[in-house]
Amino acid sequence: MIKNALIIVGVAVVMMTSCVVSQSYQLTGNPMGKKSGEASTNIFGTGDYSIKTAANKGNINKIGAVEITVKTYIFGFKTTTKVYGE
Repeated sequence: MIKNALIIVGVAVVMMTSCVVSQSYQLTGNPMGKKSGEASTNIFGTGDYSIKTAANKGNINKIGAVEITVKTYIFGFKTTTKVYGE
């Protein structure tokens, strides 16, 4: 009886911990370049994930493309911005 309850609880926990990923891309018309920079939030969605911060971390002056990824978890979400350019 207890074993069955533990199995049911275990299955329920696994089902609720799934993650949804969403990505969007933006191209600027500038060359992609060989540099990249990344900025992201923590699991609770707080932090600086701006394009400017990602470009600064990659030492990028001309942005060629921006990629934004959002991962959703049970207790929060994480957003990551990646910038590519020169």
